[in-house]
Amino acid sequence: MDQVNAAVQHPGEAPPANPDRWWTLAAVECGNFVVYMDGFIVTLALPAMARQFGVGLPVLKWVIVAYLLTVTVTLLPAGRLADIWGRRRIVVLGMGVLVVTSVLCALAPTVEILIGFRVLQGVGGGLVLANVMAEINAVFPKQERRTAMAVNASILALAQVTGLVLGGLLIGQFGWRSLFLVILAVSLAGLILSLRILKARPRSQDRSAMDWTGAVLAVVATSAPFLVIEQLSQQGLNGASLALLLGGAAALALFVAVEQRLAKPLLTLSLFRSRAFTFGSVAAAFYFVAAVACYFLLPLYAQLVLGRTPVMAGLLIVPLSLVLTATSLTVSSLGDRAGARTLSTAGMLCVSAGLVGLSWLGPDAADASIIGPLVLLGMGGGLFHPPNNSATLNTVPPQHLSVANGFLSTARNFGQAIGTALAASLLAHGLGAAGADAALAGEVGARLGGSKLEAFLGAQQFAFRLAAALGLVGALISVFRGAEAPAVH
Repeated sequence: MDQVNAAVQHPGEAPPANPDRWWTLAAVECGNFVVYMDGFIVTLALPAMARQFGVGLPVLKWVIVAYLLTVTVTLLPAGRLADIWGRRRIVVLGMGVLVVTSVLCALAPTVEILIGFRVLQGVGGGLVLANVMAEINAVFPKQERRTAMAVNASILALAQVTGLVLGGLLIGQFGWRSLFLVILAVSLAGLILSLRILKARPRSQDRSAMDWTGAVLAVVATSAPFLVIEQLSQQGLNGASLALLLGGAAALALFVAVEQRLAKPLLTLSLFRSRAFTFGSVAAAFYFVAAVACYFLLPLYAQLVLGRTPVMAGLLIVPLSLVLTATSLTVSSLGDRAGARTLSTAGMLCVSAGLVGLSWLGPDAADASIIGPLVLLGMGGGLFHPPNNSATLNTVPPQHLSVANGFLSTARNFGQAIGTALAASLLAHGLGAAGADAALAGEVGARLGGSKLEAFLGAQQFAFRLAAALGLVGALISVFRGAEAPAVH
């Protein structure tokens, strides 16, 4: 809460216990819940959208990727705006945008308009998500912070369960448009809670403090990898893809140069002097690049290869989320003994092992052969999230919490968006132009066969194994984070 930040604290002294801290957690987790549910709930609806709009995976993937990408590029500016205007104002604005855009998405007449509304929805999601962990760090003393972070990770898992199970039920009964009514209901609850619980702080008198040049350069640098993936998936490595890659690198270099010269930059570069912050943020990105392959590919595999209904496809992933929740709540008691480096690295290794297991799925996989790898993925997520989030932000000074959280959330969502774009592009490329259009458009319960089935399974296997390899890179990065440092207050 912003009033806590304003309190005078001496070096090494724990922040005073805030009597409203658990209500504050409930308010921000409502936003966390809806943003993550929004990212997962649409995956199950892709076949239904394909049948209605008459388009295939190369177009429909942008219903998901456009949202995730927009959340990602919004986070850094949102974090800085929260430092200037106060977290409450930014969270309330974001929840309001989510409410309005949920209605717009439910009414979208074409896929192009739907993608446009998803971009706007991503702006709302970014405004909310940029402030969740900053608010947790601000109102909870260090001895309770691991528990709060475990709750945060559990909410992520609950969002997945709700999105996949409830989404499957609604698609079967009322069609894919009803999904956005769920997002509307939770967004309204989050808006009401935020207005009642979150405390405001005085408006900054420095209205020129927002770094708009840095914001534009950050958007360009963050967007470039997605354009490169799209170009590679369509035409392979050529001059255009190299030009996009160089353009993104140039934008990143300019961004760093601009930030170094400003008194009040969008991103405080001194944060990266902390190895715990730098390596923790990068490890979070690699976790999501790896893990999101499961959330994107498995619902499609269950519907198109196994012939499951949307609701049964959603239920298939429930074990992952249940294990993630249980592990997250258990691991908080181990943090002081094992440390963030050990727990987070073990989590990444579990994720990679689970993805390798999923890569062996064939045309008639039994549930047992799917649940085993999902349990490993759930354990990995539960071991990784709470200690990594806590250790990454522990050393950040209070005045930089919103910006630091904005960058950590940017890294997490960048990984999620890149992972989704990679999985979708690999699957579309493996199926070929005609196959990618036809594969999703079959009737409910229809199973792929012949060359389409072989292409789907081959592309899925490659995508899972690439994700597993990237998970191992994340584990290596987690090893080099160093020992956990004491919290800065």
